[in-house]
Amino acid sequence: MRRCEDAGLKQFIGQSVAVGSGAMLLGFMLTVAPAFAVEEIPYSDVDRYGQSKSKKKKADQAKNCPKGSQYSKQRGGCVKLKTSCASGQVWGGDAEACLDGKSAALTDDDLYAAAYDLRQEGQYAEALQFLFRIKDGQQPRVLNSTGHSTRKLGDIDKGIEYYHQALTIDPNYTKARQYLGEAYLLKDDVAKAKEQMVEIGERCGGPCEDYELLVNAIAAHVTGEKTISW
Repeated sequence: MRRCEDAGLKQFIGQSVAVGSGAMLLGFMLTVAPAFAVEEIPYSDVDRYGQSKSKKKKADQAKNCPKGSQYSKQRGGCVKLKTSCASGQVWGGDAEACLDGKSAALTDDDLYAAAYDLRQEGQYAEALQFLFRIKDGQQPRVLNSTGHSTRKLGDIDKGIEYYHQALTIDPNYTKARQYLGEAYLLKDDVAKAKEQMVEIGERCGGPCEDYELLVNAIAAHVTGEKTISW
């Protein structure tokens, strides 16, 4: 965690004191841990299949497919990306076509991706319907997404249970720790939120996106900022 005490902290502090609540935010940051300024982008650390963008190796990049397309192993070439289907349909990755949302041909990845898109649109109840259909429901990414949707629907304690289940399977799943910290903030438990912040920092080995997003959420909660959305 001490690695974070560098020029990035000085820059963040300089920006913090320039705003109306700067004094409070500065005091908070010096108490909990240094952070780096970051723009709030929901789900930005993972793609729609729940895979880490920073670690994922994309085969289609090596194929130099044009913008708006990706490499298809099935067809052995570049295919146009399908980003939306008609109402009641879901994109089937293996079929590379829109399928009925109730189709048995939809894979776990298809169902997870459909749930991801619905979460992005704020349709959490609909997202849960797809998440509950995933055969391997004990995947950390599935439990985490289920917890997030459940929490967004108002059941914070149940959401926290799902986050803990995800972390029992993979303690290093920092996205679940970020969401867990945010859930604790909704219960006004800043101390537990800070615990998750520290856990993320130790597992990242330095500043990382999930750490920064949770730090920002804690700072917003402490200073009473109402514009942040998570």
